[in-house]
Amino acid sequence: MANRTHFGHTMTDEELQHKIDHEIKMRDGTAKLLAASKHPEQMLEAAKSLLACNSRMIAYMSELQKRKTDEAFGRRRSTEGDQLPCKARVAISDIRIPLMWKDTDHFKNKGDHRRYVVFCLLKIGTEIYDTSLIKDVDRSMTDVTFEDCIVFHNIPNGFECRLEVYCHKLCEDLTLASSHKKIKKKIDKLSGSIGKSVGRRLSGLTDSGILSNMIVGPKYDMIAHAQLTTSDVGDSVNTFDLSLEHTQENPSELPLFGNFCCRLAAQPYCLIEDTCSGFLYIEKVDDEDASIHWVRQWCVLKNLSISCWDCAEDEDWRVPPLSIPVTKESQISDADPSVIQRPFTFHVSSCEYGTIRKQYTLAAENKDDLQKWWDGLQQHLLDQVVWKDVCDTLMKIKPSNQKRLSLGRKVTSTLYDDTPGKQLTSTLYDDTPAVIPQKQKCRTASIRLESSNGASTTSNSEFSPLTMMLKKYAADEEPDAPVTRQRSRDSGISSS
Repeated sequence: MANRTHFGHTMTDEELQHKIDHEIKMRDGTAKLLAASKHPEQMLEAAKSLLACNSRMIAYMSELQKRKTDEAFGRRRSTEGDQLPCKARVAISDIRIPLMWKDTDHFKNKGDHRRYVVFCLLKIGTEIYDTSLIKDVDRSMTDVTFEDCIVFHNIPNGFECRLEVYCHKLCEDLTLASSHKKIKKKIDKLSGSIGKSVGRRLSGLTDSGILSNMIVGPKYDMIAHAQLTTSDVGDSVNTFDLSLEHTQENPSELPLFGNFCCRLAAQPYCLIEDTCSGFLYIEKVDDEDASIHWVRQWCVLKNLSISCWDCAEDEDWRVPPLSIPVTKESQISDADPSVIQRPFTFHVSSCEYGTIRKQYTLAAENKDDLQKWWDGLQQHLLDQVVWKDVCDTLMKIKPSNQKRLSLGRKVTSTLYDDTPGKQLTSTLYDDTPAVIPQKQKCRTASIRLESSNGASTTSNSEFSPLTMMLKKYAADEEPDAPVTRQRSRDSGISSS
């Protein structure tokens, strides 16, 4: 029989139950962490992990319940001995979600500073992964970019990948991104005055008043979703439809465009793992006297060909001297025993438009090896028929990136920059120029890590973000007075 390690492993009922127990423990631990967290970024990450954990647990429980129901009604049957197509590695990367701000918000730099945090959940069957959390999404960003590469394993043909976009609106902020007028208005509202006594007046003020909506934890809402299938697999970034989840109970304020970009790649295991391997005798014809002789070689069936070496050790470091193509156009046939002197012989023919272009004659060492190679070749052809164009070329898949990106990542371009002529910009905003003014710097949402100092929490209100910001504002305001008086004296002297 053919080597069938590349079909992937299907979880048993016991393994599903262990995963459910694991997710329950993870959920309880995350809930405790969320209740104990005081730092906003810790709460956002914990709430995201809790949502992903609940989604995985529900998926495992639904699959286990489905199996028990099928078993009770006698719908489960064994597939042992059936010839099934191979499974594959599926990766989704380069996710970009364009935003459609109003021209007054984005180009004219008007409107409030609404800020959001966004992440995505990716689901195939019971495998569920979450992307990194993109923070501080505001009107200055033209698109939300995720640099994660999510890799799924043991995915069957005909899969459906569901992408869900989750969003949380941050509370009204007092960050440096806000204008000085807005900061001064907030200061007047809180304390009634500013000056040297700001620190003393606000020494007892903490962030709890501003972050009151996060006391029980941030709530993420699903604002859009998309469905990807095998037909969407490609070696380049493509555009897909995004279904928006607007409801009257929870309308989304993040202006999505209704499309998103991503690269959905797949590697069938028949392209990256051995379907069959072993020694074969290959018939060769001498060019001088046309004599026939047989050469024993180590052969490996993988990636649409039978690669042949002199010995098994050469496979790791040497390019195969002989490669026999096994594609959808190839034909596998028995050899005529009356013509071929060697037993256990078969032919692999390369065809084009139904015509045999070249025929290779191979022989196994015994009957069992002949059956193994025959099944392996039939399996390889079946995999190509089922996976269709996905098997034509071996797509590259980046290593799965679950680590957070480092601080200070420079974004080289945005989705609008990659659009030829920036036609998308002029289409979205009719009367606005297609080229963005230099004063309005557009940036792409980047992933920022909280520093070790920022991650630590302290009960001292002197170091709260609000208090420190107000002190900075007061310090910036005080030096301006003597400079103004000096200028007035200089102007008076010159006028006299």
